Amino acid sequence: MITDLLLRVVLAGFLGGLIGIERQLRAKEAGLRTHVLVGIGSAMFMIVSKYGFNDILMESHVGLDPSRIAAQVVSGMGFLGAGTIMIQKQVVRGLTTAAGLWVTAAIGLVIGSGMYAIGIYGTLMTLIVLEVFRQLSNRLIGHHHSIIIQLVPASVSGILLALQQMRLKPGYLTVNQHDVDTELCEMSLDVTLRPKQDISEVYQNLQQVEGVHFIDIR
Repeated sequence: MITDLLLRVVLAGFLGGLIGIERQLRAKEAGLRTHVLVGIGSAMFMIVSKYGFNDILMESHVGLDPSRIAAQVVSGMGFLGAGTIMIQKQVVRGLTTAAGLWVTAAIGLVIGSGMYAIGIYGTLMTLIVLEVFRQLSNRLIGHHHSIIIQLVPASVSGILLALQQMRLKPGYLTVNQHDVDTELCEMSLDVTLRPKQDISEVYQNLQQVEGVHFIDIR
């Protein structure tokens, strides 16, 4: 019995780690250690919920809901997932990582309950969605990039013209007030490149705009 329970904890951590590796390779907010801990913790909560009160249930006139502790894992993951979602310049980031943590918790609960095949299958499906669907999306829709440009205020129109010539429509664009010392302003925008469109070409075209001092593409 104890060997089987230990195996569940180890397997849940391992499967969570597979998802965490993919997230860490993408330099996301939650990486390997976070996903391993979520998998282990979820499995342990499920084990406690399922087997931790057997001695009390043996008593007469005692009734407990064995799913009560496991149900709170879902609520707890809401707080943890919210911590990975960041709002930078009114742009929401980290939703996929938060969803990955939520799925990792579900995998931990499934493994903790002893349904190994479902947990392994769920992990494989998650990795397919994160990796294969990402590549498919990039090929069919295009790469999504965030661009930060430091430039003189008079060059903002030049950047917009360069984007128009490259047939790029910013999904989000802001221009912050220029720095008093450097007299530069910061322009932030999100663009989605067309399939097979090279980001280096975008960088070179924007760099050629007169008055541009710095470009950061993520």
